[in-house]
Amino acid sequence: MRFNLFVAALAILLALIPHPSPAQNVASPAAQSAFGLGAVTNYTLPNGMQVLIAPSNASDLVTMDVWLGAGTRRETAQNNGVAHFMEHLIFKGTPTQKPGEIDAAIENLGGSLNASTSYDWAHFYGTVGAEDAPAALAVLADAVQNAEMRQADIDAEKPVILSEMAREANSATGRVARSFNSLCFPTHPYGRPLLGSARNVSDMPRATILDFYHTYYAPGNATLVLAGKLTPDEGLVLAKKMFGAWPPRIVPSDKTLPEPPQTEIRSRSLTAPARRGFLQIGWRAPSVRNKPDAWVMDVLMTLLGQGGNNRLQVDLQRKSKLVGAINTAYLTQRDPGTMSVTAEFDPGDYVHVQEAILMQAAALRETPVGPAELAAAKHTLLASYLFDTQTNTGRANALGFYSRIDTYRYDTDYVDNFESVTSAQVQAVARQYLNPAAYTLVTLLPVPDPVTASRR
Repeated sequence: MRFNLFVAALAILLALIPHPSPAQNVASPAAQSAFGLGAVTNYTLPNGMQVLIAPSNASDLVTMDVWLGAGTRRETAQNNGVAHFMEHLIFKGTPTQKPGEIDAAIENLGGSLNASTSYDWAHFYGTVGAEDAPAALAVLADAVQNAEMRQADIDAEKPVILSEMAREANSATGRVARSFNSLCFPTHPYGRPLLGSARNVSDMPRATILDFYHTYYAPGNATLVLAGKLTPDEGLVLAKKMFGAWPPRIVPSDKTLPEPPQTEIRSRSLTAPARRGFLQIGWRAPSVRNKPDAWVMDVLMTLLGQGGNNRLQVDLQRKSKLVGAINTAYLTQRDPGTMSVTAEFDPGDYVHVQEAILMQAAALRETPVGPAELAAAKHTLLASYLFDTQTNTGRANALGFYSRIDTYRYDTDYVDNFESVTSAQVQAVARQYLNPAAYTLVTLLPVPDPVTASRR
């Protein structure tokens, strides 16, 4: 996650690159500059790869982050799990780098590599000292463009992924979340498990993995973010040198259909040999394309269940002591997702916990939020955003994330947009999305006898 090396090489390389102004797009909103985040420069390479450069002199580091529109939504039921499988294989080796050499090369520069996969995207990233940026980016670029996906590595990673699945199956919150998603999205890829099924992973042939790789790992389906101690010109030099020769390829259009609107209450009960109860309750929430509803929902989610003085924590944890822990979550996604509440509680209180959460949702629908509470929620949201984006890794993460589901400008305009949210907007979004007759509820409670009872 960190990276370091480029002063001497850049002087030579800069002379080789034509002036980039036809492909340049600079975003520098006042709110971003006011918080020290600076301008973002956007380029598109001739092969279609997007390049975002976010200079910062806060440290002598540069983060490199490659984002691809190659998440679970690009899978089918038959190859579900292949997107996450790629995460395990990209750094295993290329024709010029043997297994272990990719990680070692970055570690020798004092950095590390990491990867993550979700429904709409996958990304591969690292950070090193600024002077090592060319060497580190060369390693990352080779891995992303030329991964071999050797059969030996595939075979070695299958038990690793199956172990991940086992840990998730043994986690109360993991079981609840997986069940919640499948119940909320019965027809959409958002309802499929990110890790896939044990059968899919165990039986997945190399040909399936290579087909996914060669189909979706293409420059026109990728964004490179460089954040840290470098200039836009220096960043473009590196991008062109490391990714400019990546052959363009037509990526199949995304024909994923949104999940049909939910018009009823869906519920499921699970059991486990546990001492505490867990639940997740949620509503269909706006897509990133539903503006301004998406950032209004961020404010609503925050005042309901984020930060130290949110409504759910104050009411259910501090006052009534119904829960041991409670929080809200809303992941902005390409298609409509969910705004949900998760809670951990004494099993005997589960009906009261559910009722109390629904009462808080009703209060948001029925009564406008006061000025002080709205301001406090915005302050919490701002603090959380700045905590993430003040680091190079966090800044790259935000820019790359939004570039894959919408546009990087969603991030550069984000503070201005949520700061402008009004009480009337919060109430309108609550009324539109927090439907008392259309939500999903999954509850996990202890089995009466862990020895003889079986999991459902």
